[in-house]
Amino acid sequence: MILSAVFLIGFSTLAFEVLLTRIFSIGQWNHLSFMVISIALFGFAASGTYLSIYNARRGQRPCSFSIHRATAMLVALYTATTILAFIVLNNSPLDYFRLPVEPIQSVYLVVAYLILALPFFFSGLIMALAYTRLPEKTGLTYFATMCGSAAGAIFSALLLPFFSEGQLVIFCS
Repeated sequence: MILSAVFLIGFSTLAFEVLLTRIFSIGQWNHLSFMVISIALFGFAASGTYLSIYNARRGQRPCSFSIHRATAMLVALYTATTILAFIVLNNSPLDYFRLPVEPIQSVYLVVAYLILALPFFFSGLIMALAYTRLPEKTGLTYFATMCGSAAGAIFSALLLPFFSEGQLVIFCS
């Protein structure tokens, strides 16, 4: 189950990243589309930091949760935050061109950045969970991640002419 979840989360994460690039390039021209990679890396890094702090506080106590239960919970959180991030981004009054004259635009930018990083945070947690709980299947986990990511990038690029970005974000989430 965990390998299929890793494949699908890799698929969805890369598809979401490509779609965010498209959304930013249309909504804000191309000025903020470069920001998508940093948002993804920020979310992944935040998940690694969280796990490091969590493990340091936990100490030597054994993990008490099931890998399947944790995966299901994290996938649900990923799905919810992906849809939430898309809705917030579409309804926020962020306007890159008004940034120099309206200081509130900086707040909108930071809020958008943090909310858009949430799906990548949960995606990173799922990937880390797979690597740490199944260390004997590291190669298979890596293979599932890379195949899912490649398929997600190709999927969104191929279907963009036929469906809107919103429809694809909902489908991928």
